[in-house]
Amino acid sequence: MSQYSFSYNYDSLDDAFNAVNRKGKMQQRYLSPEYLAAAQEYREMRAELNKILRKKKTERTEEETNKSEQLRQQMKDNAQLQKTLLQEHLSKVSSRILSSSFRFNLTPDVSKDPEKPVYTIGATAEEFFAMQVLCRNVKKLFRISMSSRHEILSQLKMLLREDKSWYYIIRTDVCHCFESIPHNKLFEYLEGNNLLDVKSKSLLRGLIRKEFEAKNLRPLVSTEETGIPRGCAISSLLSEFYLSKIDEELRRKLPGIVFMARYVDDIIIVIHPNLDDVHRWSLDDYVKALTDTYIEHGLKIHTPTDGTNKCYTYDSKNKKNLKFNLLGYTIQSIKGDKDKQGFFSLSKDRKKKIGDRITKTFQKFDSLLNTVPYDVAAHYLFDALHVLTCNINLYNAKRGVKVGIFYSNQLLDNVKDLEGLDQYLQYRCSQISLVGKVGVDPAKQLQIEATLKKQLRQVSFVKGFAMPHKRYKVKKIRLQMIKQSWV
Repeated sequence: MSQYSFSYNYDSLDDAFNAVNRKGKMQQRYLSPEYLAAAQEYREMRAELNKILRKKKTERTEEETNKSEQLRQQMKDNAQLQKTLLQEHLSKVSSRILSSSFRFNLTPDVSKDPEKPVYTIGATAEEFFAMQVLCRNVKKLFRISMSSRHEILSQLKMLLREDKSWYYIIRTDVCHCFESIPHNKLFEYLEGNNLLDVKSKSLLRGLIRKEFEAKNLRPLVSTEETGIPRGCAISSLLSEFYLSKIDEELRRKLPGIVFMARYVDDIIIVIHPNLDDVHRWSLDDYVKALTDTYIEHGLKIHTPTDGTNKCYTYDSKNKKNLKFNLLGYTIQSIKGDKDKQGFFSLSKDRKKKIGDRITKTFQKFDSLLNTVPYDVAAHYLFDALHVLTCNINLYNAKRGVKVGIFYSNQLLDNVKDLEGLDQYLQYRCSQISLVGKVGVDPAKQLQIEATLKKQLRQVSFVKGFAMPHKRYKVKKIRLQMIKQSWV
């Protein structure tokens, strides 16, 4: 089979289906009615079989025993039927993707943020599967891997605590990254690589240089032939691919780099200026070289003089203490205090985000008390607060991955930040009033309120952070509902 069709044949689409289905994210609208009917029939047979199997063998009737064997065979036949129906469907989808007339269709959405429209592809099986395979090809062939937030911060923390040398720090980010990437430069890198198949390159050209160029609303960057569609699955990969090329050039160009990392478009660089006796660049020299390199690639970064306070520079020879924000933390090194070198606190924005979620949780609880029984509202309140203050395991694709107050902030040194959140949490608890609530029996209102407040005193950020091994169990649908209440 030719390279042109190989990436988008049945086998590739089947791989994409299995990858998405394992995550529990396969939407029914991308599958055939015949396949969905067979899958539903299988689920019904499974439920009927499980009902029989829940009984002990000695308690089953002869009819139930025979029925269980019959169901097993029918399920086996049904599984084969599903496989056949899926193959027929994906083969047809593959043919349409491989046709010369196929293209992606973008729809902009400005409802969440008019300055940063989100673009979605068409809701067809062809566009969905083509995008899945395209992302897989680009990620695999260009070996794109997103940097780990925890790994970046761990390395930085160790460096700040152990490094006694003279150093510079530059912390900045790329201005309007998605909206600014120039098409010519991006496709110069893409087209110059022989690893990517012809069909994938054709799809990318059609998506970026034609469809997006025509639909781009350009609220932030008016320059034509720039930008990639925010919200589109392939865009984060293309951004990472493009910025990695700049990373490679910076590592070659800037002398004395001992640590350089980028998380999406956030950049942190630590430099030992005395490592290079030839150049001996000043901090301003490094900022200029960094800025010029991004400009050469059609992008801008925030600088110390642009008035945004989004760029931080530091020279360890200065008398002032180190203090800057990065990826949810405020990072400090206080001169003369060995215990405060690379000291991590929660950033102001991070604390505000958690505080806002506490507020919205209690507002949702108060609202529920007017529409549902007390037990239902209280169940939501405890679940939501435990998700905030405890640690949980993620479902499906991220099963086994731990998140929560400890695992999302495990480099935190300043426990006072958690004590402050606990104080606000208990303040909100003290403001609870069940007077006049539809779901509460007036005769028992005071007793229920007192019991609730007593139970809520056990909910604590400090305790959750100190006990990462204790993980709260919450169902997937429940977790989604809780997160939706924080929007």
